[in-house]
Order: sequence, then C-alpha cells, then structure tokens
Amino acid sequence: MKSVTMRDVAQEAEVAQSTVSHFLNGTAPVAIETQKKIIQAIRKLNYYPNVTARNFKQRKTNIIGLLIPDITNMFYAELAKGVIETAKEKNYNLLLYATDYQRRLEKDYIELIVSKQVDGVVVGYNLIDEKLWDKLKEARVPVSTIDVSPVNDFWPSVFLNNEEGIQQGLSYLVKIGHRQIAYLSEPPYALALVERQRAFLRSVRSLKLDFRENWILVEKKQRKRVEIGFSLGEKLMSERPLPTAVMCSSDLVAVGAMKAFLSAGLKVPEDISIIGFDDILLCSYVHPSLTSIKQPKYDMGKIGIELLEEVIANREPREKEKRVVVNPSLVKRQSCRALND
Repeated sequence: MKSVTMRDVAQEAEVAQSTVSHFLNGTAPVAIETQKKIIQAIRKLNYYPNVTARNFKQRKTNIIGLLIPDITNMFYAELAKGVIETAKEKNYNLLLYATDYQRRLEKDYIELIVSKQVDGVVVGYNLIDEKLWDKLKEARVPVSTIDVSPVNDFWPSVFLNNEEGIQQGLSYLVKIGHRQIAYLSEPPYALALVERQRAFLRSVRSLKLDFRENWILVEKKQRKRVEIGFSLGEKLMSERPLPTAVMCSSDLVAVGAMKAFLSAGLKVPEDISIIGFDDILLCSYVHPSLTSIKQPKYDMGKIGIELLEEVIANREPREKEKRVVVNPSLVKRQSCRALND
C-alpha cells in the first residue's frame, strides 16, 4: 500500500504543499482555518511525520509548543505573552495550539506534538483526555505545565497559591464590613478552580462569617464564562436574604454577574460588592472597575519556559524547583463598598 505523503495531505486540504510543511515544522505562521483543514486532512489520511526518523536525527529544532484551550480568553492571552516573549529571548520559535476545549482537536494537537520536530511543549491547562499525558511521557517529549493538576512528578510545574488569593479577597471584604459573602464559580474543571472553592469554604468558616449553602453557586456545564456569571448572578438574586458581597472564581464570571445585577436594578458597589480573580486587562475598563485577585500571568509563562528549558537540556530541575508556587496580590478598584464608613 502506498504511503501517504505531505503532498497527499496538501491536495486533500486544498492548500500548497509548502503550507503543510510550514504548519508541521513551525517555519511560518498558518491561519487558524487553514490549520483546521490540514488537521482534517491528516486525520482522514492517517498521516503523521516519521517519529523514528526524528528520534534518529536527535537534532535541536529550536521550536517549542504552547498548548492552551482558548487564546481569546484574556487570561490565556496574557499567559501566552509571557511564554512567547521568553521563548524569543531564548532564541526559540513558538507554535501555538489552541484546542477550544475540544477533545478531538486536543488529541490531534498532541499527535502533532509527539510526531513533529519540536524540542518541547508548555501545557497551560488540564487536558480533557488524561491518557494523552501518557502519550507525551511515552514519546519522551519534554514538558512543563502551568497551573495544571499534578499528574505525577515527571514534569516541573508552576502553580498559583490560590488559597492565599481567596484569603486576601475575603480578608479585605471583612475589613470593610462585609460578613455575608457569596461565591460564584464556573465548573471546577481545573485544579485552580477546585482550590479556590475549597479555600473559600475554609476561610468562611475560619473567619466565622455568615454562611448559607445557597450562596455558593457553581455552574455544571462548561460555556463562556461571562454567560456563566450572568446566569449565576440571576440565580443568586432569587435567593433571600441577598449577600452584601460576592467573590467570583474568575474576572469574566464577575463581569457576567455584574451585568446580571445591573439588569435587575442593583448597583455595584452601592447595593452589592464584587471581587474577581485573575486581574485581566478588562478589569480596568468595565464600570465600575473590578477589584480582583491578580495572578502574575506573564511571570508564570516565563517560569514555564525556564522550567521547560531545563528539561530540554537534560538538566533535571532541583527538587524544590519541581513545583514553583507564585503568590497573588489584591488589586483594589471601584467594585467594593465599605459598610463600616
């Protein structure tokens, strides 16, 4: 049976063979829609570059991959900036893989990462299919992870101290007089979201705040975070009594909740205060500007590249560098009102 060639892939995808080559080797940018056509052709023809040949050559490509779920999400965009600029400083080219939380696309990208000539990959989210971690490990692809659930001790990782962030936010609200505080969250698909929810519950108890089960609302279905925030905000307003303040698992959830409050005639912060998490650029441009727990996203991306470089160079990071924890900080803006003035 005739083996499938790059030319066959190009014909199936209706693109130039050079475009397929650029996509596979990371030698030039390729439009997202064109990438999808090439991936579909690769899948249909069952074509992948020769992994054995790559391993035989053992040559350094100076290409690094970054795997994230959504480049339009400002959190991932800012994190990607840290990865991209640090990679450039270290003379690496970068291939960006955005999966849009699609299981099939995630699998296709992992296959490409395993098969193509890349020096390593930074993974910036929890893979939907956990078996793909084993595929990366079996192929001996150098990996570092950012804010990802601990898979094992095989790869170095950088994490945010989520508990510290939640404690900072709650302590600030308590300081300005709030004791009835709700929590709104997207589905806890990532370790960070699980940690934030647990930290909120622990802190509420340790601070002896007023606690009601119906003030903790967690969305079950994954969708756009602003939509989740709007839906949970509407649901919260049907509860009685209403809390005086709300903490959210992310800034986009908070923005959606603010929209719901406004639509119902509630004013922020006059009627209800709100805090987000991430401190994305949007926080400064919504009205009122959003108080948020700042993640050092750029720095996390930078550390991700530095850890990956250690693995690529076969310089195993020291044990204390296996799990690098960075601390958040509270950025005060206009969305919180002091009740004790």
